Amino acid sequence: MIYRLLLLFIPLFLIVGCFDYDKENKEVREAFKNNHYNFELNKTLKYEGISFKIPKHFAQNYSHTYTIKNSSLTRTCNAFNIYFSVERFNQSDLYRDFVSDYVIEDDLLNTFQDAYVWRRYESLDNAGVSIKKELPKTFKHKGVIQTIAGDGTYSGQAYYITSTLKVGTDYYVFQWITSKPVSNYTYDDFERILKSVRKSK
Repeated sequence: MIYRLLLLFIPLFLIVGCFDYDKENKEVREAFKNNHYNFELNKTLKYEGISFKIPKHFAQNYSHTYTIKNSSLTRTCNAFNIYFSVERFNQSDLYRDFVSDYVIEDDLLNTFQDAYVWRRYESLDNAGVSIKKELPKTFKHKGVIQTIAGDGTYSGQAYYITSTLKVGTDYYVFQWITSKPVSNYTYDDFERILKSVRKSK
C-alpha cells in the first residue's frame, strides 16, 4: 500500500516541485522591457568592504572561471545570459603573475585595469579592446571602464565590459559578460551598478 502511495505522489512532486525557469526568464525579460529596457536595481549586496545594488533576480553563481580569485563574488542572469563578477585587489596583489607585467608606478587603478583587460584580450581569438574611459565625475568613486570583444569559451562571440574602481586603499574589478546585442541594451545598467558602489563596514 505504501509503495503504491509513493508511486502516486512522486510524479505529483515532480510536477509541483520543479521550478518553471522558462516562465521566470520570460517574466524577467518582460519586466526589463516594461521598465524602458532597464533593470531595476532592487537588491543591495555587500562584498569585502563595499556595497552596491543589483537586480534581485541575479542568481548566485559558484563558478570563478572568468575571475582571478576564488573569493570573487559572481552572479548570473539566465534570462539574458549575463555573467557578473566583482573582486577586490590591493597592493599585496602586485606580486601576482597576472599583474606583474603591467605595474604602473603610483597608479594602481590603471595597473589592475590594464592587467585584467590585457590578460582577457590574450585569452580570446579575434579580439579587440575599446579605448579606456574614466567613469563620470558624478560617481562616488574614481574608476575606469572599457570593453573587450572576442571569441572565447563564453557562448562564442562575447563582450566583456570591465571596470576598476578605487575605494579607499582597495581596487575592485567589476565584469559584465554577455553578447553584443545584450550589452548594447544593458551597458547603462552596468554603469548604474558601478555608480551605486559605496564603502561599507
